Amino acid sequence: MRSLNVAVAATLCALSTTLIAPGAHASRADVYEDQIVIVTNNQRTAHDLLPLRPDPCLASFAQRQAERMAENKRIFHQDLGSILRRCDLSTVGENVAYGYADGRAVVSDGWMRSAGHRENILNATFRLMSVGAVQRNGRWYTAQVLGAR
Repeated sequence: MRSLNVAVAATLCALSTTLIAPGAHASRADVYEDQIVIVTNNQRTAHDLLPLRPDPCLASFAQRQAERMAENKRIFHQDLGSILRRCDLSTVGENVAYGYADGRAVVSDGWMRSAGHRENILNATFRLMSVGAVQRNGRWYTAQVLGAR
């Protein structure tokens, strides 16, 4: 268990330096997304699962989905088949949400209390995750894309 905790700490450090460059000021969306990544990986490690790593291909799909949902003022899922092909994945999943005040609440109060979303977060097959978040008119729209190669 100690080696898993060390791996989690190293992953979280890598995520924070990957998502926000040193010396850069984090945007509200960056903070929101980082909270989702951290709380998701905390949930996984609490269930003896490996933390998920960021992926640039998934990041583009997550961000575009958050933007599309914000433009349409509703949540919906995107075509996961195109993500499988374009990101060269063996499996993919997606969680979407809107209206949560911060990234911690999306995971803790939203996705972890919904069977399907919780199943995605705790899916041992997934190894990768990226998040997109957009705020429009005071409301956050969020997409979390998970996958494995």
